[in-house]
Amino acid sequence: MFSKKINNQNIKFIVFVVLFANFIHVSSGHTADNSTKTTEVIFEADTIEINQNEGVIIAEKNVLFQQGQYKLRADKVIYNQSADIGNAYGNVTVTNEDGITTKADKLQLNENFQNIVASPLLTILSDGSRFRAQSGERKEGIKAVYNNGVFSPCICDYEAGETPIWDLRSSKIFHDYQANTIRHENVRMHILGLPFIFLPWIAHPDPSVNRRSGLLIPEFKFSEDTGTVVNSPMFVVLDETSDVEFRPNMTANRGNILETRYRKLWDKTDLNATIFTGYVSTFDKNREDVLAANIKMNSSIQDGWKINLDFKRSSQDTFLRRYDLDDETALRSEFSGNKTTNNSHYHVEFSEVQNLTDTSSERNSPITLPSITVEKSGKGFIEGHILKTKIHANHIWQDLGHDVSRWNIQQTNFNSYENKLGIFENEIGYLGSIYQVNKRNDGFTNTGEVIRTNIHASSAWRRYYNYTVNKKSLIFEPKIKLTFIGGDDKNNDIPNRDSADFRIDSANMFLTNRFQGYDYVLPGARADIGLSAFTNSKILGSLHGFAGVSRRHTGEVPSGLTAGNDKDLSDYVATVSAEKENLYVLSWSGRINSTSSNLDESRTKFSANILNTKLTVAHTQLTQNYFTSADGDLEEATVSVSQSLNNNINLRASQNWDLSNSLVSRDKSSFIISWSDGLQDCLALSLRYERDPESDRDIKITETYQILFNFKYLGGVPYDRN
Repeated sequence: MFSKKINNQNIKFIVFVVLFANFIHVSSGHTADNSTKTTEVIFEADTIEINQNEGVIIAEKNVLFQQGQYKLRADKVIYNQSADIGNAYGNVTVTNEDGITTKADKLQLNENFQNIVASPLLTILSDGSRFRAQSGERKEGIKAVYNNGVFSPCICDYEAGETPIWDLRSSKIFHDYQANTIRHENVRMHILGLPFIFLPWIAHPDPSVNRRSGLLIPEFKFSEDTGTVVNSPMFVVLDETSDVEFRPNMTANRGNILETRYRKLWDKTDLNATIFTGYVSTFDKNREDVLAANIKMNSSIQDGWKINLDFKRSSQDTFLRRYDLDDETALRSEFSGNKTTNNSHYHVEFSEVQNLTDTSSERNSPITLPSITVEKSGKGFIEGHILKTKIHANHIWQDLGHDVSRWNIQQTNFNSYENKLGIFENEIGYLGSIYQVNKRNDGFTNTGEVIRTNIHASSAWRRYYNYTVNKKSLIFEPKIKLTFIGGDDKNNDIPNRDSADFRIDSANMFLTNRFQGYDYVLPGARADIGLSAFTNSKILGSLHGFAGVSRRHTGEVPSGLTAGNDKDLSDYVATVSAEKENLYVLSWSGRINSTSSNLDESRTKFSANILNTKLTVAHTQLTQNYFTSADGDLEEATVSVSQSLNNNINLRASQNWDLSNSLVSRDKSSFIISWSDGLQDCLALSLRYERDPESDRDIKITETYQILFNFKYLGGVPYDRN
């Protein structure tokens, strides 16, 4: 018998003895040409005893075996070559290449390190999830079995005595590495150390799984109208590129609705479809079969065309809002195609709007069949000029009682140049329009064919002036634009369906035809004047301001589109903004009546970030004289606050007030408290309260309360004993 004992600190053997060739199975691999590839192996200890006759190695004190990412530490290791068994004792820790850490007092390794048997056994997965058991066995890459085990994904300081918020305690736990599934038998769920629920078994994906079929976390909420509402969703993976989710919404008072979500991804196509089916209380009946669809698809096809489908339809006009499935008061369906090149753009659109509020829905459910737009840019008539051509055609039905077809062609020649006096921009062009008005319902009697032709010309100048004040740059940009529009005024013959909400602001003041779309054209001559200013302040941040006004020389006041009745001046327009990065944003915009000097419109918004708190205050005011159909002034204010606390706790609250007619009325309210990443990263909790005073035909003023618990990884998967 030959035995040799070596006493030396941190003795290292690099790819050391033939004796370890079988034991160290990870020390060799195979390259593409089947040759053996050897990597560095480190084996060290304070004391190593080698008995070559019996094939036994005993290493003691600070034992370390490491190759690549595989690492074993222990107080003592005994390896028997003939039995191919290694035993580790005392403070044993094993970490493999998948980031799984195993800890035990006593641990046995066999089958070339492939199999581990330990008692007691503690396993920590790469995401921090823990298994703790009286005893257990793990076979690398295949499975692990834990007897009388406890599992928790909670991240806490176990060594300091901190306990997880929740855990699963089972008679046996199976971790299938090949199916990436963890299964518990005879399981008790404990929350804050107290038993909460018992199940004969439960299974869920391990941390490596991104998608898995199974039951999702149920949601509970309470509404004064519908009572308690339970949503218990189920998720099904169909294949690598498609899945479906079933979300049954079961109400205590008003019936049940099934929401089905289907997703499919192809090479160049993405489909998202949601179908709502149910038997619920509606405005028409105590119980009624309802059906709604929301289907979205986008795709890229040949020659650079992009196709988009957005289909929305409901069999009954209030159930989506009543059951908190969709808050829209109109559902717009659209199919469109777009193609853009370096100098052209093509757009084709078919659309329909389903009105969900107007009892006379046929009057206000517009259908567009179709809308076609072609835009091209090319060389102008003169060298250095650009000619833009835009052709548009559409047909619309049932748009507030209007059936209208229109064809438009617009060509504009642009030119821009710069010299020491500033930047000069010129344009000249024409707009030709043909309308076929089949039906009118706005007090006009004219129907039939309407032809309109207009020419337009403009010339603009602007220049930057840069000054230095207290070592800060102050930039001024004055701008003047002279515009002439000639030709027919057919505004009493053509229904204005695309500019009815016009109001002058800093964005449209310098447009040649400042009214959106084609329907409204106001011939005449005007001069637009504005001044912008920019600067930076160390204390206030970036500062910007604008003031402008438009003066008419010929032409009429835009009928029904502006509050002022001054035949010469438009309203005065001004904007002011200040922003300091990561601290605050302040903006104000307004319009002052050029005749009365009253403030007809004001919009103010302030946002600030202070100590993880974001505060937003907004105020909007519009005077009655601007809206000819309004009963009084419109004014509202909104305050919203969001706060991020420790442990990823987030608070959000918002409140709206209706301040019209000098009254203060509390409007929509909401409050949400949530743990976005979850307590100990294993339990997400959200509480929501919402009060909506808006009422509809069968939608009452309601208060809604919702609580949502989300336990990390829990969801059902098929049970399989094999």
